[in-house]
Amino acid sequence: MPTTVDTWNLDGDYIRIDDGAGPEYLDWRNNAEVISGYGIVNLSVGVVLGDPQHDRLGFVQGNGITATDGLNSGSRITIDGFVAVVAPRSTGYSFGLLFPDPEDPGEYRSAPPAIVQKFIRALTYQNTSEALPDDFQKLIGFHILNDGDGTTGHEPIQEYVTVTKWLRDHFVPTDRGGNWSTGGKNLPPEITGIPAAKTIADGGRPFSSVSITDPNNDKLTVTIKISDPKKGSFLASSLSGGTYDPETGIYRVTGTPAQVQDAVRKLVFTQGSGLDGSRSSQESVSFKILVSDPVFVDAATMEASFRPNKADNIKGKASSEKLYGHGGKDKIDGKGGNDKIWGGSGNDQLTGGTGKDAFVFDNKANARTNKDKIVDFSVSDDSIWLDNAFFSALGPKGTESKPALLKSSYFVTGSKAKDKNDFIIYDKAKGKLFYDADGSGKGKQVEIATLSKDLQMTYKDFFVI
Repeated sequence: MPTTVDTWNLDGDYIRIDDGAGPEYLDWRNNAEVISGYGIVNLSVGVVLGDPQHDRLGFVQGNGITATDGLNSGSRITIDGFVAVVAPRSTGYSFGLLFPDPEDPGEYRSAPPAIVQKFIRALTYQNTSEALPDDFQKLIGFHILNDGDGTTGHEPIQEYVTVTKWLRDHFVPTDRGGNWSTGGKNLPPEITGIPAAKTIADGGRPFSSVSITDPNNDKLTVTIKISDPKKGSFLASSLSGGTYDPETGIYRVTGTPAQVQDAVRKLVFTQGSGLDGSRSSQESVSFKILVSDPVFVDAATMEASFRPNKADNIKGKASSEKLYGHGGKDKIDGKGGNDKIWGGSGNDQLTGGTGKDAFVFDNKANARTNKDKIVDFSVSDDSIWLDNAFFSALGPKGTESKPALLKSSYFVTGSKAKDKNDFIIYDKAKGKLFYDADGSGKGKQVEIATLSKDLQMTYKDFFVI
């Protein structure tokens, strides 16, 4: 006879709930099975990181199941005539079930697997919050302990059911008009379309052919790590939501499979400033990609090679354009039009020309390897955009599509910071622009650009994206 305990049709199940919904069965298809050659001595069920205010476990009485006080500690539950008792210190979101021995008061016995199986099928979950966030997720753990064979001791098994919010994406059309897809067996997400090795260009899209799918259409989280952040980073203007830390080289985005796939495909990789002037004809970097749903993870690694960009000489037209230098010591001239100019990494020379131009800084400040010269900055017409992924002291507000005006207190003229929040400093005498990460002058300020001297610059010339 077997000495282990197992379940079928339970572990990996998921259910979907809606705002204000009543209790939902945890065993979605009412087909969970408990298998053991010996009796079950304990069943523990709990919400992982449970919320005492809103998470509620329960069960449906009837069909041979009754209780004196629900799942409260001390409640006596009868399952097809077999008596169980709710263990002490049980809560609304976690409980233990023991089986008292009627012939030996104070002692406990084991229950037939079929008794525990029937009770599991009757269990429910409810969240009493008025509104659930779209990324709502709860994990319900089942710990089942059997009696063993008297020599191996008790043997446990741990199983999980996931609860998520029902979204419109979960409506699946059928011949009968629709399926609300309220639950099922959770299947893993998958990454395809990523070659083991690929050659990319500076400013290229490494993941343009990637496909990210999930059979259950769950919310997914994609994490991408650049093996060596000094060699390159993701262009800030290519980030479609999510978070990116240029220090660690980690990008993370959450959404539907279609949303995260679109975000990953748009990522642009640009070389680090340390490679500007590199004599190497080719550099290598790898990307580790993870995609996860509430239960499963899929992973892939891509080894990439690229040729360091030495320098570009880019000239715009009379129209309004977006001009990118990426890596290298570039010369960019916007000519006419209202241009947006990204120098990228490297010591670049930027000219806006006529029109209302924006000079974008979206790489880590470095006075030696990433300092630009803005030839013709006009206070009345032009602006400087600073990406808060790299200039984090400026706050989280602002995007490329909706730039946020720099706070007036964050800007100062002079040679250094004067109080605790002078993050952007313009030295009129020398025509130098600095970033001070602590805003107080205690740390080292970093020169990010040179401009003309004696400009009448104010905070109104700066925007955060």
